[in-house]
Amino acid sequence: MPVDQKNIDRQNSAVRSGQWLRRFFILLLVLFFGVSLAQAEKRVVRVGVYENAPKVFTDESGKPAGIFVDVIEYIAKSEGWQLEYVAGTWVEGLDRLASGEIDLMPDVAYTAERAEIYSFHKVPILSSWYLVYAPKGSNIHSILDLNEKRILVLERSVQQQAFARLSKGFGLNVTLVAVPDYKTMFETVARGDAHAAITNRFYVMRHAKQFGLEDTAVVFEPSDLFFAAPKNDSRRLLAAID
Repeated sequence: MPVDQKNIDRQNSAVRSGQWLRRFFILLLVLFFGVSLAQAEKRVVRVGVYENAPKVFTDESGKPAGIFVDVIEYIAKSEGWQLEYVAGTWVEGLDRLASGEIDLMPDVAYTAERAEIYSFHKVPILSSWYLVYAPKGSNIHSILDLNEKRILVLERSVQQQAFARLSKGFGLNVTLVAVPDYKTMFETVARGDAHAAITNRFYVMRHAKQFGLEDTAVVFEPSDLFFAAPKNDSRRLLAAID
């Protein structure tokens, strides 16, 4: 029987078309499941936020902002993390970190005592130190002028412990009062309900003028600042930050 070449060509073409469609369909499946798998494996990282501008704070639109937020947003984009921010006070953030409710707490100064509770990465994000600020005309110009004074400090902070040691070393009798945040601290001193406030170099640059406070020339306790993670947590987060 004579060979119908046109019919053969049509059959071959149909076979090739079918093969192409199958390959295209398989490719779509691979792409679809690949994207779905990547989304499923995207790590959710819970980050504490408290009010300490410009290092970390909530902006006027209600979004987390600041130096530490910029850093972790950049890292998260590179690592494929999905960030979830958990707002609260400084102490609430530390407690949530210790209990594992959050994965990272920003702006934590390293100390040996904290290293027993939290894990730290190796490369500091920032370096800071602490200063004493008072209302203009207070006549506080040295550490000795703080004797018999009521001084406000951030609750459970490095500066709280450091200033307690410092004042004891100078034989001072001071009333050291812990407050939950810097805004409360500055408002209280501005009202005259305390003589001075202990603050970090970043916050005071942005807010001292607003509350009418001035530098007393009392500077102490330089420290490096990090993100902290729960103790014995996976090192993947901290390694990525480094």
